[in-house]
Order: sequence, then structure tokens, then C-alpha cells
Amino acid sequence: MSITKIANNLRGQKDFPPVDTWNPKICEGQEFLINREGDWFYNDSPIKNKKLINLFSTVLKKEKKDYFLVTPVEKVPVKVELAPYKIIDFDINNENIYLTTNLNYDFILNKNNTTRLITYDNSEIPLVKVRGNIEGFFNRNTYYKLIDMALENNYIDQNILYLVSDNQKHIIGKIA
Repeated sequence: MSITKIANNLRGQKDFPPVDTWNPKICEGQEFLINREGDWFYNDSPIKNKKLINLFSTVLKKEKKDYFLVTPVEKVPVKVELAPYKIIDFDINNENIYLTTNLNYDFILNKNNTTRLITYDNSEIPLVKVRGNIEGFFNRNTYYKLIDMALENNYIDQNILYLVSDNQKHIIGKIA
């Protein structure tokens, strides 16, 4: 299936479709990649159309450790180097932290959308659940601002740096 055909099958979607209920056969032959910086590629070529990337992000599905673009009739594997979403900004309102992604989606850090630390390239970095079991990573600018905020508020517990949102602690790093 071509990238155009996938896009045409998805036109008209307003919210996230029920991808968890769709279980079509895998359609191999295309190569989708989301690299460490959150850039999308199709058959080794960058996808530059932001609206198309936003559309594709609505039909991402994660099964165990594998990602797929899913329509009611097809399921295309997507290689993800770190996480599909990149957190590019945040806002604080009523002691809650609202995060903004690069894919036109905002959400609150809460008990469902929380953080965890992973080891990546010999460094520990935080990932955050964006929606369902799909995660995002913080861009450097946002990450450093959040670290500063945690340090200013002394959000440290046993050398673990965290944020507080929705009355929950959300790990963002370890102090060496």
C-alpha cells in the first residue's frame, strides 16, 4: 500500500479512531521510521507534510514493543527509535502540568499519563505516556526547564528528581 492510499483511508478522522479494536493483516513492504528526534520517514525519505504526520499519529498502535500504523483494512509496521511523540512545551495551571507534543496533541501529566526512566545510549532519560501505551520524549529545551522547576521546588526524593502534577510524582531523572 502506498503512503497516499493510507492517507486517503484516514481522511475525515477528527479524534483518535479505535485502533485497538482494529486487527487487520500486516502489510509489509513499506518502511516507516520515527527517528530519535521525532522525525518521520517513509522508505528512507523524510515526510515533510506536517498535516500528514499528524494524521498518521492518530492511527499509531503499539503492540508489545512494536508500533504500527493501522487502518480498518491494513496494519503497517513502524520502526520507532525512541518514542513517537516529542514533548515540545508545557504549561502549569492549578498545579497541573499540561504537555504539548510536536504532533498537535496536548495532555495532562496524571496517574494515566505518567513518566518512567529508561536507559538509552548509556543515559537515563524520561519517557511519558501520551495516550494509551504510546509514549513521548522531552525535547532538550522543555526537559531542562522541567529540571530547573523540579530543582527550584526541591522535588527530590532519594536522589530521584520528579515533578508534581495531579497530586502524583512523575520521575524525570536521577541526581548523580
